[in-house]
This record gives sequence, C-alpha cells and structure tokens, in this order.
Amino acid sequence: MLYDAYSCWRELTPAIERPRTTVDEKLQFLSDKMRIQEMIHEYAFACDSRGWDILERLYDENIERVMTGTLDETVKGRTNLIGLHAKPALPRREGVVAPPRDLSKIVGLEIRHLIGTQVVRISDDDQSAWALCHYQMALVGQEDGAWHHGLHEGTYLFTFSRATGDWRFTRHQIWTNNAANPMFSDPRAKAAA
Repeated sequence: MLYDAYSCWRELTPAIERPRTTVDEKLQFLSDKMRIQEMIHEYAFACDSRGWDILERLYDENIERVMTGTLDETVKGRTNLIGLHAKPALPRREGVVAPPRDLSKIVGLEIRHLIGTQVVRISDDDQSAWALCHYQMALVGQEDGAWHHGLHEGTYLFTFSRATGDWRFTRHQIWTNNAANPMFSDPRAKAAA
C-alpha cells in the first residue's frame, strides 16, 4: 500500500517547490503551509468529535474520497461524505473476509485519529496543495458490558484547492487496513469461521 501512496504522491506533486523570493511570497507560502497542516488537525478532531459543521467549512462542495487497501469505496460530494463520516459503510475490498461490525451497538464509542509524518507541497501558482500523511486510528468502547479496543493504520493523500478563496479539501485518497481493526470487524463472524 505504501508504494502506491508514494507513487501517487510523486505523480501529483512537484518534487521541489518553486522558490518564493520576496518577503511577501515567503510569508504567504509559510502561512499556507501552516493553514494546511492546521486543516489536517481540524479534520481529525472534527471526525473524532463528530463536528460535522467543521467539515462543512473544510470540505469543497465537490470533494471526493477514495479508500483502497482492505476497503473499496469512492464517494463524491460534501453532503455524501459527511453522511458517511456520521454512519460509515466501510465496504470491504473483494477477498477481504472481515464482515463489518454494527457500531451502533458500541456504547461510548471513542475514536482518535493520530496523524503524523506530514509532508506538504504547494503548487507553483499557490492555488493547489497536497499533503501526504501516515495515520493510526484508535477506537474504544463497550459492548455487552465488556470494553473493546482496536487500531488500524494507513496513509492519506489529501488534495487542497484555494479556488474559492480559502483553502478547502478537494480529495482524500486513503490506503488503509481498516478491515483489520477488530472494532470494525464483527468478532462473532470470526468465531463462527
């Protein structure tokens, strides 16, 4: 999965960003990088705290999310994507034997996006940007009186645009082993197999 993420990264982004020479250009460049990094953290906190109004502000109207790895999902449009954040479908890639768990039965479900190893690139015209990040997602909650927890990893390739004036997410490409997370897989299905 990492090879695919890095290959896409190299295809999309400039290997070396255009040098910004004036003080104003340098200040804007640093400000843009900081804003993009902040948006990534806002995205993580919004997903974890179910702050869908925050995602409304961060997402472009036509955002697209593509998940690969153990999942196989493509969704387009801000409303559709926020709906899937609120109630994940998590369709498995063909050949992945890990039926989804009914998360509505988990009491006190807590989710934590742990996003790190960020690399941000800004286009020469300062209107597009990309961020490559590794992540872990930790979950904990109770089912039938017992505590359960799980963890999975992946890589994000975020695409941003400033076409509307402010930076917005326009695409999430995600390579994930989500189906391996015991909190997202039905444990009864594994016991029955």
